[in-house]
Amino acid sequence: MKDFKEWCWVVREWVEETLQSRCEKIQEEIPARLAAAMDYTLTAPGKRLRPMLVFLGAEACCGEAISEKVRGDCLCAATAVEMIHAYSLIHDDLPAMDDDDLRRGRPTCHRQFDEATAILAGDALQSWAFEILTEISDSDKGLRCLRVLTRAAGCRGMVGGQIWDMFLEKGLKRPDLSALFAQTPAERLEMAKMWGESAQTLAAMQDRKTGALITAAVWMGGILGGATEKQQHHLGRYGQHLGLMFQITDDLLDVSSSAEVMGKEVGKDAAKGKTTWATVLGVERSLALLEHLHHEAEMEIQKGKFSHPHWLKELLNWTIQRKN
Repeated sequence: MKDFKEWCWVVREWVEETLQSRCEKIQEEIPARLAAAMDYTLTAPGKRLRPMLVFLGAEACCGEAISEKVRGDCLCAATAVEMIHAYSLIHDDLPAMDDDDLRRGRPTCHRQFDEATAILAGDALQSWAFEILTEISDSDKGLRCLRVLTRAAGCRGMVGGQIWDMFLEKGLKRPDLSALFAQTPAERLEMAKMWGESAQTLAAMQDRKTGALITAAVWMGGILGGATEKQQHHLGRYGQHLGLMFQITDDLLDVSSSAEVMGKEVGKDAAKGKTTWATVLGVERSLALLEHLHHEAEMEIQKGKFSHPHWLKELLNWTIQRKN
């Protein structure tokens, strides 16, 4: 397959069909309202970036034509990471968090149903994700994937990043930047020192809130694709750069795009006085940082000596050019 857009479409189809099938099957086992709320969020239109990263990581290590066994295992990991992402969106939109009314072009889960149902739907998707990882055919690789995803989703990753984000303006002490994936985010952020403490703090927070799950996705793909220890290291570094790139473009789009294009409300960060890349560095310097991270991520691909690195590079280009 020579075209990246075609590859994305194929993988998205695999993931969409799997998500829909699982939602239909579980309806027979759980309360109808809970099933409806889970389905509403999980199958909503989306980029499916994290599931695609699972396949990108696997194909980068074992070649473009992955086996049926690896494909099936990747679908388990891709489904699990998308469930974690969906649960995080439900909770992130709640009145106690970002208090959003629109997500992916339609009412948020708590607006469509109610707050209690939304909270429970998020809880259910989280635990379901970990259950699905137990279906990976190689139990050792499945356990490694489980460890990666639990660390990325929990207090040292996404959840820790979320509370840090919520209280960033209220003097919460900056935590120690311990390695999340056997790497050191602080080392990667050396270049941010020229922009001061605010930029470093923002980047470190986003390494957890956004970057941890993105990194986990490509890491799990590498595990399932048979990555060497060196390749795993470079995939992790690539994921961290990509995660920060993704968040910077989000912040810039929040000040330049529209709700119709983004599928969610825009301009809320500025209205709330939140710290973003647009407020810390301004647009021009944020774009410069974006280009720097793009270069650094490409260097990680080169150092990893992957057998099929092309889609990893294409995803970087898409991220820097995306409109929503």
